[in-house]
Amino acid sequence: MQNEFDFDSQSEDTITTTTKNKDKYPYKAGHRGIRTSIIAAEDTNKTLRRLHKQVIIELSKVFPKGLTTSELANKINRNLLTIRPRTTELKHQGLIVDTEKDRKNENGKPEIIYKLRGLEILKEFNIDVPINKSDKK
Repeated sequence: MQNEFDFDSQSEDTITTTTKNKDKYPYKAGHRGIRTSIIAAEDTNKTLRRLHKQVIIELSKVFPKGLTTSELANKINRNLLTIRPRTTELKHQGLIVDTEKDRKNENGKPEIIYKLRGLEILKEFNIDVPINKSDKK
């Protein structure tokens, strides 16, 4: 299905600006053509939109600040190895951005802090997030 996608042959800029086919990475889970990886990607694709939405919702709750992938995984109650590729996909789609800041995880290792590109993303995903009362004037 995605055998033609080579993770190493495309830069982030190329993926973000030229990918229009939503049947391929980063709109679908990627794999490297290995049997178990293909099975995992096909399984992930069944819930991919929901996982993307969950990440976007959590990032919208702290906007304009951001969260690390470990923090997202904890908030969504999913394994880090399930969420980390979703942040990469969303970054390649241009929906979230690397703040170029990091925060140490529970093991003391630095992790990238991601934030939502903007709250207009919520409309693209048909997400209604209540306005915080402290934001109203």
